[in-house]
Amino acid sequence: MCSKNRFRALSFAGLAAAALAFLLLPCAASAATRTVEIGPGGQLSFVDDVSHTSTTTIQVGDTVSWTWDSGLHSTTSGGCSGGCAPDGHWDSGQHTGPHSFSNVFNTAGTFPYHCSVHGSMMQGTVIVQPAGTAPTANFTFTPANPQIGTGVSFTDTSTGSPTSRLWNFGDPASGTANTDTTQGPIHIFQSAGTFTVSLQATNASGSNTTTKSVTVSSGGPVICTPTPETLCLNNGRFAVTAEWTKADATSGHGTGVKLTGDSGYFWFFDPANIEMVIKVLNGCAITNSYWVFAAGLTNIQVQLKVVDTTTGVEYTKENPLNTAFVPIQDTAAFPASCP
Repeated sequence: MCSKNRFRALSFAGLAAAALAFLLLPCAASAATRTVEIGPGGQLSFVDDVSHTSTTTIQVGDTVSWTWDSGLHSTTSGGCSGGCAPDGHWDSGQHTGPHSFSNVFNTAGTFPYHCSVHGSMMQGTVIVQPAGTAPTANFTFTPANPQIGTGVSFTDTSTGSPTSRLWNFGDPASGTANTDTTQGPIHIFQSAGTFTVSLQATNASGSNTTTKSVTVSSGGPVICTPTPETLCLNNGRFAVTAEWTKADATSGHGTGVKLTGDSGYFWFFDPANIEMVIKVLNGCAITNSYWVFAAGLTNIQVQLKVVDTTTGVEYTKENPLNTAFVPIQDTAAFPASCP
């Protein structure tokens, strides 16, 4: 009788050990399918449903499914450097919608592709990353109930050690400011409504995307409205413009390009020719003032104006004609702007 009970106890112990070993076995990542729209809205473009760009990032074993939205198009593997040429990985042939075509990617690498109808006008890329543990994307934002014209601070809280990230604020009216690649960007929504904000977190093993809705109310005024001639810096508080005058008395306004929340540059005659860079910083804790730093790559007359839209205070500096731009390093530019 004792021998029988001992055998039963050993059997239960063996079963428990086997069950535990099974539970501890590593789970293989399940394959996923990514959808890419062809010609959405009649445009000559491939648009990934997650990244909202022409680049699709997946893992080995995943599938890309192309769906035709409009027009006569194809998805044909191969680059367009020196002329579009198929490379044999896949070719859907030319179709009009509704139609779909899928391809499984079992090898890591970068795979450019194009539309055989429109050539270099319509290109996309599939990036296939090694299988592994991709990040789990997540983020927070403050304030929870923002108003138009105020800066909304986003923070990447993704797990899995992402090495890069891509934000899309769902606000195409903001132009190039609609996307960001930093860990904690600040975005200013210029209109009221509910915006779908997405974060794609990526590491060597893959990508993961999450979305959240941000509802912006019209309860407050727009502090600074960005225009081609106006940079809005420091959470939209400071409006910056630059007016130029040449020796022949012709004049105009520089075109501003934002770099970060606090900095940007202006070009005058050619987008490839940067004429002046500027930065407005909050130095209240150090000198009890907001700071203005600027540098120029020009010797024409430049009238720089920085306006604190909260107080209405203006800060102006002029670089004389035929004089190399003298750098500005003013740590007492806006003493009345600090609390």
